[in-house]
Amino acid sequence: MIIWLVEMGDKSCFHGNGDNLTKTEKCFATESDCQAWASIYKNATWTSSYSNFNAGVELNNVINFFIDSVTIIVVAIPEGLPLAVTISLAYSVQRMQKDMNLVRVMAACETMGGATNICSDKTGTLTENMMTVAQGYFAGRFWSQIPVKSDFRDKYFDTLVNAIAINSRAELGKELPNDRTEVIGNKTEGAMLMFIRKLEVDYRKVRHSADVVKMFPFSSAKKRMSALVRVSENEGMLFTKGASEIITDLCAQYMAQDGSVLPLDENMKKDIFSNITEMAGAGLRTIGIAFSEVSNLDEVKQLEDAPSKDMTVIFLGIVGIRDPPRKEVPDAVRRCQKAGITVRMITGDNILTAKSIAKEIGIYTNGIAIEGPDFRKQSPEEQKETLKTMQVMARCSPQDKLTMVRRLKEMGEVVAVTGDGTNDAPALKEADVGLSMGITGTPVAQEASDIVIMDDNFSSIVKSVLWGRSVYDNIRRFLQFQLTVNVCALVLCLMGAITGFGTPLRPIHLLWVNLIMDTLAALALATELPTPDMLDRKPYGRGDLLINGHMWRNLLIQAVYQIFFCLGILYGSPHPLNFQDCILPGQYSVTSKDNCITIHGDGTGHDATESYRNTIIYNAFVWAQLFNEFNARKIYNELNPFEGVMTNTIFLSVVFISSILQFLTVQFIPKAFHTVPLDGDDWAVCLILGFVSIPLGIIGRFLPPVNLNLM
Repeated sequence: MIIWLVEMGDKSCFHGNGDNLTKTEKCFATESDCQAWASIYKNATWTSSYSNFNAGVELNNVINFFIDSVTIIVVAIPEGLPLAVTISLAYSVQRMQKDMNLVRVMAACETMGGATNICSDKTGTLTENMMTVAQGYFAGRFWSQIPVKSDFRDKYFDTLVNAIAINSRAELGKELPNDRTEVIGNKTEGAMLMFIRKLEVDYRKVRHSADVVKMFPFSSAKKRMSALVRVSENEGMLFTKGASEIITDLCAQYMAQDGSVLPLDENMKKDIFSNITEMAGAGLRTIGIAFSEVSNLDEVKQLEDAPSKDMTVIFLGIVGIRDPPRKEVPDAVRRCQKAGITVRMITGDNILTAKSIAKEIGIYTNGIAIEGPDFRKQSPEEQKETLKTMQVMARCSPQDKLTMVRRLKEMGEVVAVTGDGTNDAPALKEADVGLSMGITGTPVAQEASDIVIMDDNFSSIVKSVLWGRSVYDNIRRFLQFQLTVNVCALVLCLMGAITGFGTPLRPIHLLWVNLIMDTLAALALATELPTPDMLDRKPYGRGDLLINGHMWRNLLIQAVYQIFFCLGILYGSPHPLNFQDCILPGQYSVTSKDNCITIHGDGTGHDATESYRNTIIYNAFVWAQLFNEFNARKIYNELNPFEGVMTNTIFLSVVFISSILQFLTVQFIPKAFHTVPLDGDDWAVCLILGFVSIPLGIIGRFLPPVNLNLM
């Protein structure tokens, strides 16, 4: 409405029809041209719309301005952004499945790209989860290699075998290549079952012959599990296994090689702990094995946890289990660290075992390692201080994991955490991105997670980071491109209307631009594939601006250039386009040749509605966007806008289809798009003006980014 009122105040040339002046506006830019018309036809006047008000004409103008206003609003709002986000997320989710990432919550894909901390379990994620017993402490001595059956006396041997076979829920399945055996259930228990198989014992026979009264499941808080077995009517044995140092502390006696039970004095305990340290230092998981003689089965059966404090626990031995790190993990950890992501290892293992493995794969470098119970005792502020340098948490319980996630989030970190057990569900829910395991993960853990790592491999987590950054970059690419279009279209339409030239881009032009620059551009720019160099940048974090300084620089350079040449054509033509003949056949002639453009013999050219000039502006504007689409693929200081373009067939298809359709709107369906066909010279002008966007974008990369603190 404001633009309409302003334009009504501008003086124009009005002419009539004979004696009855209809006061229809005629397209003359200067008063001298109007006077030339008047000298010939005697029915023209140079005045403003206020003085020459015609209700029918002005109502039509109001409607046209209303249409223009609505169209400008449609163009001004980047409604393609939700579409670009959805396309990018959906496309990435589909591709991530091939990289062993099953995305359950679509938004987590983008969040993973901004992760600053990854808290990863050790077993199965950082290691191969192919466990074997490598060393042990049995019958009062250390074994650097696996003993054989003949190394043990009968009573000790039978007790050890029963303790391992009965106090277990795992099963051994079919034989696999490379002398491996399928383990159904817990891999640690599977390694112990394979150990007694090497001792020529069929664990199934031992297990089936036992009268198991009650199983006490593994407690992550107490780090142990037990099985109660009936020996006689009300007597039995309680077999216990768990964390080696915890089991050893429970014991008051030990079974010697000959089967006799002797007191476990301090010297003996020191020897056991010394061997635990040696095995853990070599990266072995140490599991203690013990038993108790039960004289009242009914009483023990009523307990929630066993052994109780009043029971005498007898030490049997310790197994040292080797679980080698995955070969690809050290490189994956280095890539995360290079990307500015802090990788922490959380495990229930002995701290020495944890430190050894973490050091081998590159997690434990110059930070600290802490045990869960020690972390638990600290105040929230002390925990935050510890987390600044903590790289390993051993003897970690699910509650410790949950507390760590909460403290990290309070510190402003974007946290991704892995989990496979039911007790890990709270931490998976609390984290910004919960990562459950597809192989070893429980249904509860998977339900609580955002992404399921289908191969339980840490390197797959790194791929999810890469895809997350790709999603974020694709959204930024689209925004950089879309805002350039919006700024240029708005300024061009507003300047044209305010200065009396009218909007050079008609509503149909703007809607067409909106279609190809919103919908099709979203499809093109939201499907860019990730590149390895994305992991060379620091994570975005919580406070990062969606439109950064580099993007402002890039879009402002392009917008200023496009506004400059569009307004130049609007205000400066016909001189820049070199049209000289000012005779419009069959209409009128004037003495001045400065403000007219011809209609050519083939029907092309300028007419009273200024269609030819506006067609050139519209066509050059669209081609500038199509060429700038290549620039928009790069949002930082990359100098080659065509790098990797051949890998994105969707992008190439969109640009090709948009180019063909643009040609058709100008040359073959001009009536629908309010255009006139252009000749070859003017097509060359439009294409050159559009192509300049590419070298201009390359040159602009040498300029510093916009300082957002000044905005």
